[in-house]
Amino acid sequence: MGAVALGATVLGAGLSIYQGVQQNAAAKAQADTTRSYAQIQQAEANREASRIEDDGNRFAQKQKMMYIGSGVEYGGSAVITIAQTKKWASAEASAMRARGSAIMDYSRQTARIQEGQGRAALVGGFAGALDKTYSYADAKGWIK
Repeated sequence: MGAVALGATVLGAGLSIYQGVQQNAAAKAQADTTRSYAQIQQAEANREASRIEDDGNRFAQKQKMMYIGSGVEYGGSAVITIAQTKKWASAEASAMRARGSAIMDYSRQTARIQEGQGRAALVGGFAGALDKTYSYADAKGWIK
């Protein structure tokens, strides 16, 4: 009977460690996925920002040609209007880039938390194994 109890204790301790290792691996994989997703989101935000800037510059050029083509002297309010168009495009692009950076920062923090949860599970697995071993030794009277 003692061999069976010892075997069950060893098996239980091993399973506790295995569970901790598996949870740690799963948390690391989840953290990697979170980081990858964030990189994709940031790249998309940067692409969109570039598109906004390009569209704004093209529209400003179109405005300029429309002013020139209509016989309006290019100066004064026309220059201000075009400058405002470029400024708007630049501000929108900056906001889009900031959004991408914020997503990346948030995801990095989330990944760190996920990795911490994995490490906690790993430590918990070893602690569970130690607890099972200690309980068996205490029940046998080996610990005084």
